[in-house]
Amino acid sequence: MDKNYFSNILVAESYESLKKVSSKDEDWKYIELSDEINDFQVSKNESELHEDLNFHINFNGVKSSQNTELTSYYLTNLEDLMTPLIDSYYKRPLDRFIAQQYQKNSGGIVIKFSENNEEFIKLNLQNNQLAIPYIGINVEKNVTAKLLINFGDMVSSDMYSIIEISAKQNSNLEIIIDNNTSNQVKVINTIYGKIEKDAFLNIHTVSTGASLSRNRIDIDLVGNGAGFNIDGVYFGENTQTHDNRVFVNHIAKNTSSNMLTKGVLGDSSKSVFTGTIHIAEGATKTESHQENRNILISKTASAQSVPNLEILCDDVICGHGSSVGPIEENLYHYVMSRGINKVNAEKLLIKGFFNEVLNKRGWESISKKVANEIMKKYSSVLSHTGPK
Repeated sequence: MDKNYFSNILVAESYESLKKVSSKDEDWKYIELSDEINDFQVSKNESELHEDLNFHINFNGVKSSQNTELTSYYLTNLEDLMTPLIDSYYKRPLDRFIAQQYQKNSGGIVIKFSENNEEFIKLNLQNNQLAIPYIGINVEKNVTAKLLINFGDMVSSDMYSIIEISAKQNSNLEIIIDNNTSNQVKVINTIYGKIEKDAFLNIHTVSTGASLSRNRIDIDLVGNGAGFNIDGVYFGENTQTHDNRVFVNHIAKNTSSNMLTKGVLGDSSKSVFTGTIHIAEGATKTESHQENRNILISKTASAQSVPNLEILCDDVICGHGSSVGPIEENLYHYVMSRGINKVNAEKLLIKGFFNEVLNKRGWESISKKVANEIMKKYSSVLSHTGPK
């Protein structure tokens, strides 16, 4: 447990001394868990690293390669770090699963952005057996950076990744996390961000793939004027589960955060959204909002939406909202009155539902691809249920 590239908080105590996680725990509530999650076995990943030239970086949890000589970032092996990227946390919880991720980590990379980059640097994850990759992201002072992390079809086995983000003063980081693998695997991301004075972190999430797609996100806004935004879309079919849990700690003054996630669930799929806004004592002039919306297109689909506010000071602006249910009949009638049948009406309404997110700034590079993926999944659900 002497990995000096991780915080001692996360590696000092063996995971075996921590109680087992279960669906009775608030952080894992509403999803089905197997015993394997409490003591997963990791062998050294000896699989070949595939060089996909569509990506700047390919990484299989042990080995990595670069297909570019761009100077806007530097790639370092985790083992070469002399000190942790993140050495302290405000309220970040430590449970048996997270402890295992750090203590059984299969390998890692740290991406350091030292110059502005206008295009997304594309990172492609791959594996053929359980991998616990570490992805560290370090954005230097006054730097604007963009990164896409792809969990595609080359993720062919379970992947429990760690993503740590350090955004220095007045930096701006935009990340796309795209889970689109068609393989029936579990993709569980444990994500932490430390955002300093006047820095901003913007995360866009896509969850259309995997049998279980989970993002556990903890963000500490530690500097005055720090900001955070997350927006995302998900579509469930068959028995997929899409699980997003976002915890934002407003520690400094004049900070801001915004959450907007939208999902459509068909067949027997399910989703979970837990959003918690914590505003610490003295964190005045904070503004924070969260919203989660879900459409159920099957009687056996389900969605859990749990927004939370913890406000410990005055002079703040906060709001939250959530909804779960089928498309309203009056919306069907409005569209069908234009001579459109019910299936095409539903398709148009679903497109419009997601467009609020997909048309936002930052989605330009993937919005068309994601919209096509969603329509393919919708067609797949229709093929299971028959005509409406």
